[in-house]
Amino acid sequence: MLGNSIKLFTIRGIEVGVHYSWLIIFALLTWSLSVYQFPAELGRRPQVEYWILGVVTTLLLFASVLIHELAHSFVARARGLDARSITLFIFGGVSNLTGEPKSPSTEFLVAVVGPITSFILAAISFGIATVVEEERVAAVASYLFIINASLGIFNLIPGFPLDGGRVLRSILWGTTRSIRRATDWAANVSKVVAWLMFAVGILLVVQGDIVNGVWLGAIAYFLHSAASQSVQQMVLETRLGKVQVRDVARPVDVTVPPGISVEELVETHMLPRNLRAVPVTDNTRLVGIVTVSDVMRVPLDKRPGTAVAEIMSGFEHLYTVTADSRALDAVELLAEHDLEQLPVLDSGKLVGMLTRGDVMRQLQMREELTPNR
Repeated sequence: MLGNSIKLFTIRGIEVGVHYSWLIIFALLTWSLSVYQFPAELGRRPQVEYWILGVVTTLLLFASVLIHELAHSFVARARGLDARSITLFIFGGVSNLTGEPKSPSTEFLVAVVGPITSFILAAISFGIATVVEEERVAAVASYLFIINASLGIFNLIPGFPLDGGRVLRSILWGTTRSIRRATDWAANVSKVVAWLMFAVGILLVVQGDIVNGVWLGAIAYFLHSAASQSVQQMVLETRLGKVQVRDVARPVDVTVPPGISVEELVETHMLPRNLRAVPVTDNTRLVGIVTVSDVMRVPLDKRPGTAVAEIMSGFEHLYTVTADSRALDAVELLAEHDLEQLPVLDSGKLVGMLTRGDVMRQLQMREELTPNR
C-alpha cells in the first residue's frame, strides 16, 4: 500500500485505505457540490441539506473509484497475480498488484476491466437519474453518471500506467514479444500525452480558467512522473525478479556482543572500519543493531560505563529478511520504511547485511553485462 495512508477495511484479503491527499479532494469536492452544484440545480433548500447531499455524493464517487479498482484486483487474481491492497488518493485510486502480468492477454484484461466497470456504473447512474422522480436522488445520480463516464474515458487515455496505457502496452507487448520494449514505448507515449495535457493546462490558465488549468497541469505532472517510475520498476522486475537476497547481500564482517561498552564499540569497530551500524549478536543469534544515532545519544563521559545492550534497537523492533527472500521484496521493504540496510537471516542466524547500494550495484552490473537479456 502507498505510504502515508490510512487503512479502512479489508475485502477478500485486499486491504483498502486512503492516502492523506484523499482528505483534500474529499473536502474540496464536498464544498463545491454543497455550495455551487446542488444549490444551482435544486433551488432554495436548507443549507444543511446541500451539505448532506455533498457528503453522500462524494462518498459514492469514491465508492465508484473503489469498485473500479476492485475490478482490476479481482481479475488480476483470477489471472494468477496477487492483489495486496487498494489505496484511494487525490487523483483516484491505485491497485497494488505483485509482479508483472505473464502474458499480453492478462495485461489487456486486467487493464480494460477498469474502464468497462466505470462505464457500467455510469449506465446504472444514468438509469436511476432517468427513472427516479425524486429530484435530489436524480441530481446525485446525474452527477455520478458524468463522473463515472469521465473516469472511464480518462482511463482510456494512452498514458502509462493509466488503464489505456496498459492496454497500449499489452498490444505492443503482443507485437514485439518484449515486455521491456513495450514498457519503454508505452511510457514514451505517456510522456507525450502528459506534455500535451500540460500545454492545454497552460492555455486554460491564460484564458482565465485557473482552477481547471492547474488541475490538468497537476495530472500531467503525475502522469509524467508515474511513466518514468513505471519504467524503473520494469527494469527492477526484469533484472532482479529471480534474484534472491543471498545473491546480493554482503557477509557480516563485524558483530559485537550486547555486553560490550559503547566506548569500545566506537573506538574498536565503528571508527576504524567506518561503520554506521553494527549488528549485535549472542552466539550468532541476532539480538539487535546499534547505529551512529544510538551512540550519539550517549554523552562522551557515559560511554565507558554504558553497555551496547542499553542503547541498541532490539530484535523485536528490527525489520529483517531471510536469505531466500526475493531481492525485490527486500527493496520494497527498504523503501517502505526508509531503511538504509536490512539484516539477513538464515534459520534464525545472521548471515549478512543488505543495503540499497548493494541492490543498485547488482542492478547496474546486470544492465551492463546482459544488456539485451
